[in-house]
Amino acid sequence: MQIHRVLPGETLDDIASTYGVSLRDLLRYNELASKDVIVPGIALLIPKGPPLRVIRHAVKAGDTLDRLAHRYGVEPAAIANWNPGLPVEGPWPTGVTVNIPGTRPERRTIEVNAYLMPAGNWNDAALLQDVSELTYVCAFSYRVQATGDLDAPNDRPMLEAAAKFRIVPLATLTNFNGNRFHPDLAHTILHSPALTKRVIDQAVRVCEEKGYRGVNVDFEHMRPGDRAAYTAFIRALGAALRPRGLSLSVALGPKSSDEPDAPWMGAFDYAALGDEADFVMLMTYEWGWVGGPPMPVAPADRVESVLEYATGAIDPKKILMGMSLYGYDWPLPYVKGKTRAASIANNDAQNLAIAKRVPVEWDLRAASPHFAYETAGTKHEVWFDDALSAAVKLALVDAFELRGVSLWVLGNEFPQLWYLLKDGYKLEKE
Repeated sequence: MQIHRVLPGETLDDIASTYGVSLRDLLRYNELASKDVIVPGIALLIPKGPPLRVIRHAVKAGDTLDRLAHRYGVEPAAIANWNPGLPVEGPWPTGVTVNIPGTRPERRTIEVNAYLMPAGNWNDAALLQDVSELTYVCAFSYRVQATGDLDAPNDRPMLEAAAKFRIVPLATLTNFNGNRFHPDLAHTILHSPALTKRVIDQAVRVCEEKGYRGVNVDFEHMRPGDRAAYTAFIRALGAALRPRGLSLSVALGPKSSDEPDAPWMGAFDYAALGDEADFVMLMTYEWGWVGGPPMPVAPADRVESVLEYATGAIDPKKILMGMSLYGYDWPLPYVKGKTRAASIANNDAQNLAIAKRVPVEWDLRAASPHFAYETAGTKHEVWFDDALSAAVKLALVDAFELRGVSLWVLGNEFPQLWYLLKDGYKLEKE
């Protein structure tokens, strides 16, 4: 498989002819909304060639396009296509990381998790059928109540589909009320032995009665002072689950250093939680968020920084790196506290750029695509993930030898990612 970033003046017919593939396959693999229109900067999957990998090269003094092409045995045009904005002649600036096309010597096995918000109808089964290669699916969510009881989603269709497609179902416990995560609720539960025991008992009961194979805990926005209590809760939950053959996983907020007093990240003791959990999901996304300024949702440089810290505290074989299936569309100008972005599926973002006939730009440091458009007199800025930015992040999975990836959230279309996963890896199934 290959990735081609569309150049000015190119047509889909041109690209299909250059690579010797059919227009039909280009449309199918990239779920393009139009066979007649394409815009510069769109990253297209080319369904031809050996398994793809991205080589991440930190530019050193004296590196040039031709020197790197010779070193890696790649055509200069292919490197330039992946790294727009860098000089074709002369030395490249040090301090940046460039992406170079490569092939995989072998396809290693990884696990893939995805979160699903069960609708309780046929759509849950349809979503899982489309991604039947999954290892796990996390039902988001079993909401912990102040009584220690669990507010359950309508998850029967999801569980039936998971069994049909041999996907391991996990029940996600949260301190989420449907609108936000509640630090006070988490604090109350964590500091009451009776409530802690009830939550654990209820979690075990849900698994045994419904057929969940494990529990995933996603408590967020906790008070830093609840750090030790949260670790103790995870330890007690694991002690109840493992004798029954049930797994325990924990979702962790992203951080690149340990600051125990930091707002909400301080509650996550990576080393202790990594010891207690069977595996963890790093939430390496949401730098760009609905209430924040326009920026990448999962910039590669920040994801890499989190992984460098996390793998020093947790066994990499326990880590699933988070990947977002969505981007955000911000109306401009951005006003702090007032502007709210709209979530947009990655594939929809790609097709929006095509529909608006605007070029897609590339942020080299973040390895993220973005574009601007205008509608009804309002300017917009969109950041999302495409085939190349996803391939760059999968390169981090390889570089750190991680257990696999965890995707948020099903229902957002991102077909290029699924093709890349199947192209480059053997996906673990029970």
